[in-house]
Amino acid sequence: MREPPDPRRTTLTPAVRYAVERKIAMGKPDYWDYATRLELAVLAAAEPEAAQALSDAVAALRAPWETGTTARNLDLIRAVRARRNVVVPWADERELERRAGANT
Repeated sequence: MREPPDPRRTTLTPAVRYAVERKIAMGKPDYWDYATRLELAVLAAAEPEAAQALSDAVAALRAPWETGTTARNLDLIRAVRARRNVVVPWADERELERRAGANT
C-alpha cells in the first residue's frame, strides 16, 4: 500500500504463498487458508487461481463474519490499484462476492 511499493513484497509474497500452500497440503485447511490464497491470487492478477481460491473459501466458510476481513483486504487492494490507475475488473470485491454467491 506504500508509495512507492515496499520492495520487500517481492521476497515476502512467495514466502507467504509457500507457507499457505504447505498448510493446505498438510490437510485440514480452513477458510483463512483459502482466503489467503485468494488475496495472493488477486495481488498477482491471476484470475483462474483467484476463482478457484474463492470457490474453496466459500466451501470452507464456517461463519458469515469471516468474509468481512477478506472483503476489507480486497477493498484495500482495489483502492491502492485505483490510486495507481490499475483496473482489474474481475478482482473487484463486489464482483468476487457475486461470483461467490453464484457458486454456493
